[in-house]
Amino acid sequence: MNGLCEEGDVYGAMEYMNVVGFNSNLVALNTMVDGWCKADWIDCALKIFDSMDTRDSFSHSSLIHNLCKDGRFRCASKLVLSCVRSGMSILPSTKRAVFDSLSRSGCQREAKRLKSEIKLALSAFV
Repeated sequence: MNGLCEEGDVYGAMEYMNVVGFNSNLVALNTMVDGWCKADWIDCALKIFDSMDTRDSFSHSSLIHNLCKDGRFRCASKLVLSCVRSGMSILPSTKRAVFDSLSRSGCQREAKRLKSEIKLALSAFV
């Protein structure tokens, strides 16, 4: 599936997923989200991500990194914050990708605000 997505054959990957019975498998859906992102089909990846019943840290990390690569820093920052607020563990590299992307795009104030909000959200779980 990953190879099909990387080659841009997203529909072929979807068909393969249905044929082999991966309709609700978290690993398969994560692979689809990551593959769609790598094939520059971020909107399709967002749709499948939104439709997923179960998401894990890989689901979020993959999407957040690819949103940053696509220049959707604010969307990535909202997703990081919602993960932290829900108690999900987010990799430091994922948070750093959002902070760096915001800062490089001229949104230093928003990057600082996000860091503060993350610290505040984390303190609620201590």
